[in-house]
Amino acid sequence: MNRIKIALLLSSVFASNSYAGDQLINQAKKAEIKSCLSTIDAVEEFFTKDQSYGSASLWAVENSDDQIFTSTLELTFSDGPQIIDLTVAPTKDGQCSYSYTRTFYSEKSCMAYSKANMKNAEYSTELNKYVTKFDDGSSNWFLSSAGVGCLIQKKEIGLRFKPQAL
Repeated sequence: MNRIKIALLLSSVFASNSYAGDQLINQAKKAEIKSCLSTIDAVEEFFTKDQSYGSASLWAVENSDDQIFTSTLELTFSDGPQIIDLTVAPTKDGQCSYSYTRTFYSEKSCMAYSKANMKNAEYSTELNKYVTKFDDGSSNWFLSSAGVGCLIQKKEIGLRFKPQAL
C-alpha cells in the first residue's frame, strides 16, 4: 500500500483536449516513455480517429519507461460522452500490453441495448445484485440499469500487443 502511495506522489498528470490527435503520445513522450510508444499510438488512434476528445494521463516520475502509463479519455458524441480508462505497460519480453474500460450511458434499457447492440455477446453471470456480465469472445461487457437507461462498461485487454517502434 505504501508503494502505491509513493507511486502516486511521484507521478505526474497532464491534461488536454481538442480534435487534434496525438495527445497521449505527446504526454508519453513528455514523461520520457519510449518502450510502449507504438502501443500508445495505435490504441489512441483506435479510439480517437476523427473524434473530439480530451485526456488526462498519469505516470511514474522515476523509471517511467519501465512503469505503467494510464490515461482517461473523454470522447464526445452527439448522444453523450464516453469515458475510456486506458493502461499500457511494458512486458518482461520487451513488448507492451494494454487494458481499457469504456464507460457510457444508453437511453435504452439494458435489455434493449444488449439485444440491439450486443448480438455476438452471450450472457455470462450476475456480478452481485445489479450488474449483468456478457462475454463476446474478446471483451467483457457489464450492464447496470440507471434510471430508465443503462450504464455500460466494456473491458478488453491486448497482451503483447505489437512490436515496439516509433
